[in-house]
Amino acid sequence: MRIGWRSFLKQKFRKKSAYHALGIAVSLDSVTFCALRKHNGETLLALEETVSFSQWGAQLAKWVVKHGLAGTPTYVAFSIHWYQILQVDRPAVEASEMNAALTWSVKELLGSDKDMVIDYTDLPVPLAGNAKINIFALPKEDVQQVCEAVFAAGLTMQLITAEELATSELVPRQSEAVLTIVQEAGEEICLNIIKDGQLYFSRRLKGFENLGSFSEDELRMGIGESLSVQIQRSMDFYESQLRQAPIRQIMMRLDTPHREALSQQIEQVVSAKVSYLVPSVGIELPGMPPERVNYSSLGAALNADTPVQVNGDAA
Repeated sequence: MRIGWRSFLKQKFRKKSAYHALGIAVSLDSVTFCALRKHNGETLLALEETVSFSQWGAQLAKWVVKHGLAGTPTYVAFSIHWYQILQVDRPAVEASEMNAALTWSVKELLGSDKDMVIDYTDLPVPLAGNAKINIFALPKEDVQQVCEAVFAAGLTMQLITAEELATSELVPRQSEAVLTIVQEAGEEICLNIIKDGQLYFSRRLKGFENLGSFSEDELRMGIGESLSVQIQRSMDFYESQLRQAPIRQIMMRLDTPHREALSQQIEQVVSAKVSYLVPSVGIELPGMPPERVNYSSLGAALNADTPVQVNGDAA
């Protein structure tokens, strides 16, 4: 993308933003923006806005002007609707040559000639005796459109990530593994297993998109048990295939008003303690309970506090 000298100089000499980071979550029908600021060493969620996907770039530009956000470091998380995840054996090449080695593999596996942007994460432990990597592949056209919208709004792009990785940022780093189940309204459940700040396992739980519409009695009539079984299967895989110690902690944020009843059902099936996943940030938004915050945009913004190594390239 080309920019004129006037636009370049305008950005170069712009006054530093008073905000710490800005997170953007790009879903299928909507886009959510959030802004963090620092106060006495504490991270605070100061702003959040959700708009329709249609013309979201123009809405972002207005929001930035309204709140004086120009120049804020920006982190974008795409939802699962936009990318594909592939798990392959890690090529025996140097890290600097990894993307070139993956280029043809990705195109062959996807069966498409469409230009893609790819990035990857290493699986922390071998699977079936082989080193594995998870590849995230996004259409290049979609990435370009997001970058153009962020730049046009006067923001400073720092990182583009996937929803699985963004929500991992919500969990404090600890030596014991924690399983998280996170769901935005009407979306699939994103299940992650995180240890020492690394994503060991991730999968999508389909069939629970309407979880928020079920009554407590309906949850007890099979929905809760079905969810618990899927969680147990993921825990079994983590312990048996990855040869890891049993998981004793589950953190959940699900789209249901019956969280207490559902957590009790899960605890009856799995041998782990269930608690609510509440990010360690202060909420400055009047009337906004923590459980209604968009976790994808918040997780993306929290990358500002995490050293990031970018591997991605175009395929």
